[in-house]
Amino acid sequence: MEDIQAILLGLIQGLTEFLPVSSSGHLILVPILFDYQDQGLAMDAILHLATLLAIIIFFRRELWQLLCAMFDKKNQPARHRVAWGIIVATVPAGVVGLSLGDWIEANLRSPVFVGTNLIFWSFVFWWADRGAARTDGGEAELNGMSFKQILLIGCAQAVALFPGTSRSGITIAAGLFMNLSQPAAARFAFLLGTPAILAAGLHKTVSVITQPEEALIFTSGQMAMAFSISFLSGYLAIKILLTVVSRVGLIPFVIYRLLLGGFILAIY
Repeated sequence: MEDIQAILLGLIQGLTEFLPVSSSGHLILVPILFDYQDQGLAMDAILHLATLLAIIIFFRRELWQLLCAMFDKKNQPARHRVAWGIIVATVPAGVVGLSLGDWIEANLRSPVFVGTNLIFWSFVFWWADRGAARTDGGEAELNGMSFKQILLIGCAQAVALFPGTSRSGITIAAGLFMNLSQPAAARFAFLLGTPAILAAGLHKTVSVITQPEEALIFTSGQMAMAFSISFLSGYLAIKILLTVVSRVGLIPFVIYRLLLGGFILAIY
């Protein structure tokens, strides 16, 4: 049974971490729907690190360019601004996570809250998507972002800590509200999310190290299997999101969220 749970958790984490359908919402629902016990901190850390590796490999060129530009303001002023903007824009999510993370875990991980949040943000995503431009301005569009635009999108990312929201969904929507095209908003959502996913993975890893008394539910082999599945499905999810958003926008994900939210509320 643990083998099936590990496979399912890896698949759900990989797909929903990047698709705008709420990974936290799905990971909360899996133990409830299938009567599994909570996966524990160790598995949480493994799954986050797997999706982090997927995003680093997929965007390795862009991430390397931004890393180099952080220390080269003279020759790359625009990219330098964007690189440091991403770092600063990650702070709001960190502050909310550190100050409200435990409260959110204790009070907002109910199916009713997840279902309601899925539906509420679906309408916000639809609103953001309906007038968005699909023509990609390419790298010039991202390099032309102002510090204010980046910071506001970073503030929106902090809201994703509430289960049922979706980090990728709300950052893409915020980008669209900031007049980015759909392709550019999707790509920037991934770049902005990299430090946040890294911080979440490190935080969970530290929690595992500092709480060695926590019982391990899965074997090392099962966690390796979950890691591999999460990485591969996460890499695939990035390609799916970039393709779908560029061609048809967020509407397919909005429909899925509405159906899932309605299903959850109908059951609970």
